[in-house]
Formats: sequence, structure tokens, C-alpha cells
Amino acid sequence: MTSTRKALIAAAVAVVFSLGLIVWQVKARRAEAVNLSAEDLALIAEDQPPQFRASLASDEQARKNFADDIKRLLAVAEEARAKGIDKTPEMKRQMRIARAFVIAESYLKSQGQTAKPNFSDQEIDAVFQQPANQRLFDELIADAKAKNPQLAAEAIPEEQLKMFRRQFGELFASEAKGIASGLDSQRAVQIQILFQQARALAQVYAKEHLAEKMKATEEEINAYVAQHPELDSTKNRSKAEDVLKRARSGEDFAKLAEEFSTDPGSKVKGGDLGWFGPGQMVPEFEKAAFALKPGEISDIVESNFGYHIIKLEERRTEKKEGQTEEQVHARHILIGGGGEGNNPFGPPRSGREQARAAVEQEKQKKLLDEIVKRSRVTVAENFQVKMPEPSQSMPQFAPHDEAPVQAPPEQPNPGKEKSKSGDSTKGGSRQRKK
Repeated sequence: MTSTRKALIAAAVAVVFSLGLIVWQVKARRAEAVNLSAEDLALIAEDQPPQFRASLASDEQARKNFADDIKRLLAVAEEARAKGIDKTPEMKRQMRIARAFVIAESYLKSQGQTAKPNFSDQEIDAVFQQPANQRLFDELIADAKAKNPQLAAEAIPEEQLKMFRRQFGELFASEAKGIASGLDSQRAVQIQILFQQARALAQVYAKEHLAEKMKATEEEINAYVAQHPELDSTKNRSKAEDVLKRARSGEDFAKLAEEFSTDPGSKVKGGDLGWFGPGQMVPEFEKAAFALKPGEISDIVESNFGYHIIKLEERRTEKKEGQTEEQVHARHILIGGGGEGNNPFGPPRSGREQARAAVEQEKQKKLLDEIVKRSRVTVAENFQVKMPEPSQSMPQFAPHDEAPVQAPPEQPNPGKEKSKSGDSTKGGSRQRKK
């Protein structure tokens, strides 16, 4: 995708996106039930990023999950319309922008991947000669200021305002060409308008009406922890103390790590973390490890990953970028940390935080299932997706590369940072810093 095209994609709605607004919204008839055929689902899938399309094309379960997510999305949007969310002035403005957004994107795609928007100053001025367009632009600026106190306190620089004005004009000039070409009557465009509308409505409705219902209460968290004792930090510490006694009594540290450690990467290596220097581990772990002498075993060290028992194997001094750096070679036994199933890319969470996330995920699913059950939305269960061309790139007028329904919050797992020896955290240390 060319840089000029990116300018129309990202910059044409900079007034909205860069100032923190949500723009995915178009008008639809509230009373009309939504029915998506297999062909409709294929059209939506074609607008997804190539990697995701490839997954849909080759995986039947992925297609089923995709259809289920879209059904949930449309059901929540239907309920949002019933609550009148689509009738607020701000949402109406977003609906107008999104309609232009989808049609303009379709117009550029119809002109080929290398199409460059090239509008004269006169064409841009003509857009603003329509009072409705000038009024919409002014209102979007006001919306942005209302959402950003810092912006509201300062005047937008004249040059930036001119840039926004031109980008807005390019967007609406592109939309006009798309309408003149009849693109707004094509089913693919209409489906994308509907899809973007549902995303916006669902997001706003979830934030304003469903978020509180999805929150976990302290009683629910306590009940979950009771059912999953591995998340109980009190029991984990008691277990760690028992393992520490056995290690200090002379039992083989590596074998204890293989038996008791909940770090899946290092336990298979007897808890061996290899060599590491300052700044590679979380502070609590680093301080304890560097305070040990070779052969010593630490007291219990608590971090967000759980409870660590550390044994120092060796120390050395290395030259790094012209500076002397002290390094240590250590093993550890991790007790707790949430176990398997956590997000390997997220920060570590306590057992209670993981319990909260699990409870809220369950409540979210139940609530969405209830909304789907009382909706009139129908979505085809079976559909096919064409495998994308290897060199295909997708225009990005809007963040279409997000999943159709925001996934429930995951329960993170300590990161996948690489160690100096090249091992990842999954195959090495779970307490390395993100």
C-alpha cells in the first residue's frame, strides 16, 4: 500500500482517530432483523487481514468461531439500537463519517492497489461549500475537544487544522466518486457498512450498559479460588516453604525443580536459568539472586510470578559494550504463578487477578449468550473463504484487522523474553522482565 494511500486511509479521519474518537458507525433500520448468508460472511472475511483470511480458509473451526463472533456482535448491536444508542448526536456524526469511510475505501480498491487520491484545492473547497459537510467537520473537532481536556485547553495549530480539513475533504471527495460509480449499492459495501456499524454500537453499548454486569464480585472471586487451589497464594507459600526445607536439607535441587516448579520452561532443565546480568530479571528476583554466594539457596522470594526458591551456581564478570558487568548462573523453583493457560505475552498476574479474569470471562460469555438468544439475528453456519494471494495487501481505512468481537480478557502468563543464551522464557525463565 502506497504512502499516499495510507495518508487517505489514516489521515482522512485524523480528526476522529488521532483525537480519540470511535468512528465505526453507520445508519441502519432499527426494526429490521439482520440475516447474513454464507455469501455475506465470505464478503466480511475477504476484508480481514491476509493471515487471518488464510486461517479462515483452511480451518473449519476458525470459520465457525468467526461466524459465532459475528452473531454475538450483531446481537449486541441490535440491542444497542433498541436502547436508542444510534440516535445520539455524536453517534449520528460517527455514522456519517463511517459511511463515507467504507465507500471511499471501496472506491480506492476499485481503482487498484496503487491508486493515489489526487484532489485539487478547488475540489476540496467544493466539499466544504456544502453546509452539512462544514458543520460536520466543526462538530467533529468539538467532539474531539470534549473527549480530550488537554486539547480543549489549547487551540489546534492552524497548520494542523488545515491538514485535517484537507484530509476530511479527500475522504468525502472519494466517497462522492464511489457513489457516482454505484459502489454504495453493492452488497459487499453494504455488508461492510453494517459490520462497521455493529462494531461501534457493540463497543459503546458494552462500555455504557454491560461493563458493570461483567465485573466479578469479591464473593465470586473467592469461590473461584476455592475451586482452583493453585491460585491460592497462601497455600502456594506453604508449599514453597516445604520445598525450601527439603532443598536446604540436602535434597537434589534440580530434582525438586523438576517435581515441584510451575515454570514449564526451566523445570525440565532442573530449574536452570543459565547466565544473566542486571536488569534481565524482575527486581525482587534479581536482588535475591545477586546477594547469594555460589552454592547458597535463598529464602522464599515473592514476585508477581509466584514464590521463588533460588540456588546460585556460579558468578562471573563479563565485558559488555565496553563496561564490566557481573553475571550469575542460577537455578530456581517457582511455586504458583497461575500455572498453564496464561497469556504468554502479558505481564504476570497474581492468582487472585487470574481468578478475577476467569470469572469475568465466564460472566461475559453468559451475558453475550443471553443477548444472542433473545435477538433476531441469523447467521449462516457454513461458508467458504478464498485463500488470499501471497502478495496481497489489505487497505486499512479502519482497523479491520481486529477480531469481530473483542475477546474476553485473558489470564496472562509471564513473558517470552529471550535469555542471553538464546532460550525463551517458555524454554527458560518465567521471571525475566518484559
